[in-house]
Amino acid sequence: MPPDSTGTLHAYRQRRLLFLPPDWLPRALVLGDALIVALSVPAAYWIRFGSAGQVLPFGPYALAIPVVVAIYLFALAINRQYTSWRGRTLVDQLISLYSGVGLAGVLMLAAIEVGNLGLSYSRLTILHLAIISLILMTGERYLLRQYETRLRRQGIGTERVLMVGTGAGSELLIRRMNMFPQYGFHVVGVASDDPVPGESYVGVPVVGSVQDLPNLVRSLEVDQVFLALPGDKRGRLLHLIKLCEDQNLEFKIVPDLLEVMSTRVVADAIDGLPLVGIQHSRLRGAAAMLKRLIDIAVSALALVILSPILLVIAILIKVSMPGPVLFRQERIGFERKAFVIYKFRSMIRDAEAKTGPVVAKPGDNRVTWLGRVLRRLSLDELPQFYNVLRGDMSLVGPRPQPTYFDERYSGEVPRYLDRQYARPGLTGWAEVNDLRGAAPIGDRTLYDVYYIEHWSLALDLKIVLLTAFRMFSQRHAY
Repeated sequence: MPPDSTGTLHAYRQRRLLFLPPDWLPRALVLGDALIVALSVPAAYWIRFGSAGQVLPFGPYALAIPVVVAIYLFALAINRQYTSWRGRTLVDQLISLYSGVGLAGVLMLAAIEVGNLGLSYSRLTILHLAIISLILMTGERYLLRQYETRLRRQGIGTERVLMVGTGAGSELLIRRMNMFPQYGFHVVGVASDDPVPGESYVGVPVVGSVQDLPNLVRSLEVDQVFLALPGDKRGRLLHLIKLCEDQNLEFKIVPDLLEVMSTRVVADAIDGLPLVGIQHSRLRGAAAMLKRLIDIAVSALALVILSPILLVIAILIKVSMPGPVLFRQERIGFERKAFVIYKFRSMIRDAEAKTGPVVAKPGDNRVTWLGRVLRRLSLDELPQFYNVLRGDMSLVGPRPQPTYFDERYSGEVPRYLDRQYARPGLTGWAEVNDLRGAAPIGDRTLYDVYYIEHWSLALDLKIVLLTAFRMFSQRHAY
């Protein structure tokens, strides 16, 4: 029997639809953005002409407000600002927001030129308008997202999901959805090939067999079905897809981990004869050189700007706990070359003398009180900007492993060695997805390999922004 009673389901539905539809956020953004733009036009005018000697009349600006609002809403809609946020991060939304505001600015400049309106409108006002609206819309999205997350943690506005299959892909996805409820998915049950009464899978109850899919969907009042069968059961997957379509069920296909981790195929030819090869990394040639130049510039600037903070932390460590200020450890980096990594010491002196190399766990008594603060805010990692400047590391990339763990993982974890096609990073795609510390190395490798195969400057920027947002919410920094 499914674990949810009819009364519980009814109460859940009533609470979920109390006063907000499931995807209320995009609708709220349309109204909020229109109001922000309408207020930003006179604010930009005041900044531009508040203390100027020659002032253009405000009348044309007031008349242009509806047109400016329409241009903004059009540009932001093209950049997917008013579609569902379900499954998308705040950083993804902000990056497309900035693209949309930029497009709106270009359209307004074009309108001034085409309409020959240069005598009535100052082009510099558009810059002020863009900056004001960007700041206000960023704050608007952050506050609305926080409120949406709070609602979804209470079960309001979430999609009820039935997971079909118990492969590695379904396990990883359940963990991610449980870790980030703000994405709006709640797994209410798992359908297994061999269900055992009372059994659970990754903390989710196994509610029945795969062949009972239609009955499970009805009894659990499921919104979506996630199909997570292994790649060798393709025929059965096609049958389930047809079943979902016949029953008019919303479904998603969860790819097998081996498919996700597969490298990109690249094609070439010799005198017309096609050749197929494997592309292991996009970080080669000009791309690698550009990334390295950015690393040098940013790390050098960061060391200068952060020098007062580095000095204060060093003094606090020296005063509060005997021993060296810095922790040094050999790690394996790019192309399996060893280097010495630098961190602020956060543990007692000779912390691994008795335990040997072990990953810190919650409540680890080796970590000092100051060390807990440093690790929680990732301030213990700041000396690694020096590693970045030297070329041992990059700002973004897979986190380097100590030599002891590297030797073990390289023989146990599939595709682990592929992580070393790129310089290790201060932060990475796995870390911003909350896979750090004691998180399974297999899961981290999956994300690291994805990063290497899909690298771009935009992805690096996204990871840096996510790192800033996650600094105060990460769960595996002990």
